[in-house]
Amino acid sequence: MASQAQHPHLPLPDYFSKFASIYVRQTGNSTLNILADVITENVQTSAHPVRPDSVVHDTAAGPGIGAAALVARLPKDQLPKEMLVSDNVAMMVSAARESLVASPLPHVDCKELDSQDLSSVPDNYFTHSINNFSIFTFVRPADAVRETYRTLRPGGLAVVTCWRRFAPMFIVHAAQKKIRPDLPLMPTPSPEFYEEGVLQKVVEESGFAKDDITMIDKVLLVTDDENIAGLTMLISGPMMSKARDGYTEEEEARWVESVRQSVKEEVEQFGGIRFEAYILLATK
Repeated sequence: MASQAQHPHLPLPDYFSKFASIYVRQTGNSTLNILADVITENVQTSAHPVRPDSVVHDTAAGPGIGAAALVARLPKDQLPKEMLVSDNVAMMVSAARESLVASPLPHVDCKELDSQDLSSVPDNYFTHSINNFSIFTFVRPADAVRETYRTLRPGGLAVVTCWRRFAPMFIVHAAQKKIRPDLPLMPTPSPEFYEEGVLQKVVEESGFAKDDITMIDKVLLVTDDENIAGLTMLISGPMMSKARDGYTEEEEARWVESVRQSVKEEVEQFGGIRFEAYILLATK
């Protein structure tokens, strides 16, 4: 998730340790469900599907969302023979290890690694690399893509997902405007990645050929009460603490209700909480 060199617009590193055990609920299953659909609809229908002889890297994995998506969508006899799940936050790695210990994956190794420096991993090792909604958290995103390229085998497939519309940020900004419209809105980490073409440009400049890159747009509408509740908890809590910089105690006390109202407005506008994503598939 977060980079070793802390991105200035992300919470402090200890937050991600605390976040590890509640990640899936507080993301409203959004990162898991989008990736699971990508695996079914795009990876497995491509020229480079995951097979029983595949070796897969789930990089900047958080609590192993890439591995969980593979388990959710592939029959047991089609799961990859080997899988590395890595993140630079120790508690995320521990959470991944705990969640995957009883999984049907034949062999999964969970390690604390920085996606921007995979020097302990040899060249041309993986058949697939998954970087799921983390590219914008890196201080050096191009380094992370270069390491993905280096560690992929020729013909290997990289899957990189990135937000186009990260709904919680829109809800945060709406909540801020209700309480302190005079203060700056909470900044988005690496907002350039939300613009069309930026993700592909970074991937091209980091080694992948333009003709070997496919871009797909995805929309996820979160409508069930449990996932909306999880997302509301995320927006109300410490992940979005920077949104309340400069608030008085009285203004802080109004935050939860302001978020609830802003979530309600989002659902009324879209019929749910609307996420939009860029999906990039690149072959080495």
